[in-house]
Amino acid sequence: MQTPDAPQRAMGVPPGTAATLDAPLPEQPTGPRWQVPAADFAALALGPVLCELADHGVITLSGADAVSFLQAQTSADIAAMGASTWQPGGYCTPKGRLLAIFEAWRGLPDTQGNADLHLLLPAELAAETARRLAMYVLRAKVKLRVASDEWSVLGVCGAGAARALDHAGLALPAADWECLPLSSGDGARMARLPASAACPERYLLVLPRAALPAWRERLAGVADLRGASAALWRWSQVQAALPAIFASTRECFVPQTVNLEVLGGVSFRKGCYPGQEIVARSQYLGKLRRRMALAHAAALGPGADIFQGDPPQAVGRIVMAASAPQGGWDLLFECPSDVHERGSLHAGAADAPALHLQPLPYVLFDPTA
Repeated sequence: MQTPDAPQRAMGVPPGTAATLDAPLPEQPTGPRWQVPAADFAALALGPVLCELADHGVITLSGADAVSFLQAQTSADIAAMGASTWQPGGYCTPKGRLLAIFEAWRGLPDTQGNADLHLLLPAELAAETARRLAMYVLRAKVKLRVASDEWSVLGVCGAGAARALDHAGLALPAADWECLPLSSGDGARMARLPASAACPERYLLVLPRAALPAWRERLAGVADLRGASAALWRWSQVQAALPAIFASTRECFVPQTVNLEVLGGVSFRKGCYPGQEIVARSQYLGKLRRRMALAHAAALGPGADIFQGDPPQAVGRIVMAASAPQGGWDLLFECPSDVHERGSLHAGAADAPALHLQPLPYVLFDPTA
């Protein structure tokens, strides 16, 4: 159990120093908080927006054993992926703690019929995740590389996003977690991602870096598609309750505590992978005691913990947060699933304003039932 001073130590604040709520954040924070410009929310209120996502990175796995290797290393059923699958998944420590959450897609097949696998994840984790995966290649016929410089990532979100993309002449995926090729021959893909009432349509485009100027020009011709920052895309991700892992939250969460199995990122029918025993035990032996929830806060303290009680105790942790259009912050946080019934919760500092819980945009269920 952490003391009230623990989050201050983690942030480099001397113990006993009063926490400053909503302390200024870096313009491009590397942690799980984003300050969204007011102009972005104004643009979103008028229609769909286009966000260039330079904070996303890519790992590419090539070779005849790429699928079997990744199948044995991650929580997702990689072997079941088809050409149109956009697959969420997790990479865990042997203790079941998430080192990364990724979204995977298949590349174009080569002359031997083997297709590269690509993993989309925060750019700050790409090199370390690839390095750790490479430690376990051994005799497998697979090569890993950080391919972030080879790809550009665009997000299109907001009411009317599908109409705007249709006006650009693009075929749209029919369901969430589905992707389609954008053009023949270059490997570009568009995926449809889960959305929310606050931001009802979300599409992600992954493009070869050399093709970005042409796609910018093509999308600029869509009259009702306005530009916005990557921070707005992260806010839409918070509203959709889709977790991500960053450098500051590595090894903090088990997949189910951030609802990854509900989102299709954990297979309980596949074979072993690092952390599989812990993940399976959490699923099958009794009720899952910790979950991710969505909330709004008038302000956040500078730390990462969720506090409750008198004296205050750390009971959970912020997963990711973004400033809200009405002021304050929207956030995803993880804590015991019944703790909401025991009193108010406070994010980032024990004296932060109480959280106001919001309904998740999806239903929690047991995929093994």
